[in-house]
Amino acid sequence: MNGNIKKLLLDILTSSAVSPLANTTFGSGVPIFLMHRFTDEDNNVKGTSPQHLKRCLEFLKKNKYNFLSLNNYIRAIVNGETLPKKSVVFTIDDGFQDQIEIAAPIFLEYDCPVTIFLVSGLVDKQLWPWDDQITYLLDHTQKKTLSMKLFSQQYEFSLHSASAKKSALEFIRNTIKANPMEDLAATMMYLSKITDCEIPKTFPSKYQPANWDRVRYFEAKGIEFGPHTVTHRILSRLETNTAIEEIKQSWLRLQQELKSPVPVFCYPTGRYVDYGPREVDIIRDTGLIGGVSAIPAQAELSKQSGNYPFHIPRFCLSDDFEEFRHDLSWLGYIRNKPHPLFLKR
Repeated sequence: MNGNIKKLLLDILTSSAVSPLANTTFGSGVPIFLMHRFTDEDNNVKGTSPQHLKRCLEFLKKNKYNFLSLNNYIRAIVNGETLPKKSVVFTIDDGFQDQIEIAAPIFLEYDCPVTIFLVSGLVDKQLWPWDDQITYLLDHTQKKTLSMKLFSQQYEFSLHSASAKKSALEFIRNTIKANPMEDLAATMMYLSKITDCEIPKTFPSKYQPANWDRVRYFEAKGIEFGPHTVTHRILSRLETNTAIEEIKQSWLRLQQELKSPVPVFCYPTGRYVDYGPREVDIIRDTGLIGGVSAIPAQAELSKQSGNYPFHIPRFCLSDDFEEFRHDLSWLGYIRNKPHPLFLKR
């Protein structure tokens, strides 16, 4: 659709004349936005640009949206408290340096709460996420084709172009995600060998983690932080004891390093298949009050009982401003309404 026509239609459908009736007819929710990396040209990081983030926050302020913290949102729906109309929530996953040094100051500038979920092993400088290591290997290999055996299946990949590398990366990541992850280190060693590329022992500039001193500094300024596992492995692909350790140890590290970590967990990758009742039980047993997924939907406005607080959906913040406006409105609520099975889990 032509960009101008799309904007015109969106203006009409989200206007003050249409929105109240649409909200009454179709319902409305709370958009919770998920972000990852932020553009940092000095370190060759590609992601959400600071200019785009500021434009989104400016739009929200101008249109009188209510900035709400994730912690307050979950406590409100659990306790049956009335949420402000036009509430919106922001979250960031992982704990990279750009998220702290570039994004956090912008949220403070706009007096907008944000919750940053930390992979504790990353901030402890013990590891960098396995999926980023695969990106590094494919970015730095000199090979133009790859022949590999993953989980008893033989695959051939072309790496002749950026698009071919992107396709190979997506396939390899998804294949690993769909299989047991207890021996992920061996898989990474194998990928390093067949790409003829060594995984650096120190963090490349593109993958620099935040450090605890800066995390504490921003916590004192009002930024909130929550647990996101120790290693960023997919929980449903781990043995129960390992899943327990990933959840409990990541929460313990935040409690050791911070004054008031947020008792809300973030599931790695966060798809329907990446976690389930076992993980919810562990999170509850750990003393946490909720969990966030990456299921693209607006969260519910009213009181929710049962497991809903452990299945909070989130939208990825689109780089397309009109798509952002769409996800923000009642259109986002009806288009991405969670599947009933998701609400019953």
